[in-house]
Amino acid sequence: MKTMNKYIGIAALSVMALLAGCSDSFLQRDSLTSVSTSTFWQTETDALNGLAACYDGLQSGFLYNDGNGDKWNGCGPLNMDAMTDNGGHFNWSGWMPGYDICNGIHSGSSRLVGEYWKACYEVIKRCNTLISNIDRVDMGADDIALYKAEAIVIRSLMYTNLTMTYNDVPYLVEVQSLTNAECPKIARETIVRNVMSDLKSAAAILPKEAVSRGRVTKGAALSLLGRLALYNGLWDEAISAYEQVLNLGYSLFPDYTALFTEKNEGCDEIIWGIRYEGPALQEGSCLGGHWDTPLEALNATVDLADAFYGLDGKPTEDKVVCGHNEDGSADLWTLNEARYANRDPRLRATLFIPGMAWADKDWYYGGAAASYSTLYVMKYFNPSLNGTTSWDSGQDFYVIRYAEVLLSLAEAYVEKGDNLNKAIALIDDVRNRAGMPTVESVEGTGLSQSAIREVVRHERRVELAFEGLRLFDIYRWKLLKDAVDRINNEAETYNFWYEYRNYRGEQEYVWPIPQTEIDSNSQLEQHSLWK
Repeated sequence: MKTMNKYIGIAALSVMALLAGCSDSFLQRDSLTSVSTSTFWQTETDALNGLAACYDGLQSGFLYNDGNGDKWNGCGPLNMDAMTDNGGHFNWSGWMPGYDICNGIHSGSSRLVGEYWKACYEVIKRCNTLISNIDRVDMGADDIALYKAEAIVIRSLMYTNLTMTYNDVPYLVEVQSLTNAECPKIARETIVRNVMSDLKSAAAILPKEAVSRGRVTKGAALSLLGRLALYNGLWDEAISAYEQVLNLGYSLFPDYTALFTEKNEGCDEIIWGIRYEGPALQEGSCLGGHWDTPLEALNATVDLADAFYGLDGKPTEDKVVCGHNEDGSADLWTLNEARYANRDPRLRATLFIPGMAWADKDWYYGGAAASYSTLYVMKYFNPSLNGTTSWDSGQDFYVIRYAEVLLSLAEAYVEKGDNLNKAIALIDDVRNRAGMPTVESVEGTGLSQSAIREVVRHERRVELAFEGLRLFDIYRWKLLKDAVDRINNEAETYNFWYEYRNYRGEQEYVWPIPQTEIDSNSQLEQHSLWK
């Protein structure tokens, strides 16, 4: 694979606009291979193809898909959660990109460190190409402004993710040439400020309703603006953005269990979804790929399962997870189903737990072996698909949904220190949809700021598990050491066969710049924590 500098093409759009993975009238476009940029940007069809290329980049196996038909050739949002206290690749570990980041043994040469960088900058390159060239197209000024706004929001998502992982990175907003290919990193604060300004401008242009399903809207721009502000402790900015989203007509879908299905991917809760078509169309997602059984390559933790409290809003007191063999190791075939009875209904929508049936089979194990944690992931998995069609599914991935907006706004209220009652009401909205009791009915009245902070963080974990947000939450809350310790303790407590997770200090909160980028860019300096 090429490094960011070698991606640059000053004469051709080339393969970047191939549109594998898209099939509706907007996204299904012919190849633009080998078309010169000097002749390409002429017609509205050219512009639409260029915009579709921006969306197509989001379907990378290292962004919002999960490899090319296999779980060990990508690291999408489900696998990103497996790098946290929510899960792991305990059965397959070293096969999976990101396992070394999870275990605290990564470096600038680690595979995911390089692949995630390349995937993000590929999308940025496509967006910059459109923004820089679309004015040449003979089309209406309003349409040009709309296309630019969409590309800006997509680019902004990439910079949100880059600043949450690598912190300070090169900030590219125009097409690079061979004369300006090398560039230094820019301070995260500067990038955040500029991206927030971009999102505000884009939100003013984008429509409330998508031009076609899968395209970004005003709600997507404002929600991303709120997320970026929240991630950087800009509470007033987050509140302002999220409060605007409240007035755009979104609502919580009534059935959490049915939310993550193709049937309901167009409901009013979904603010921005990555569009897929399938199965068996070669245009789908493999996020929920399986082999006719729960997938033992992707494990959930007992720690996450126990974050789904009982229907009374209280944590379980049953600490028995499984039996043990004569040598003291965990007996993964003798499981305690009773401990999962009468839990938060979101548990069974998120995890495959002992006692659940996979399609018409009562199986506790995955394709080849029992889960080393006794648990699997259920969210985004569809047992009605088989070992072929599940790797090319039509299920969209939800980048932003309304429940995140409600919980993020609640968090911003809490951190700002006022409107605590509003924060509780927003949390209760999410709990009520799930069939869980209100905050005050469980915790009492007159809760302090710190108490409500813990409530909203807990609610965020169970509501958004395996949606690719947990790693960023742990990073920004500075809770990685605690998370690592809890999973190491889980392994010791139950004699599970987990690899040990290391914590080397502050460097764990920022990914190193890929060594290939350092080697090819004389202006790019490694982060001080990784020198």
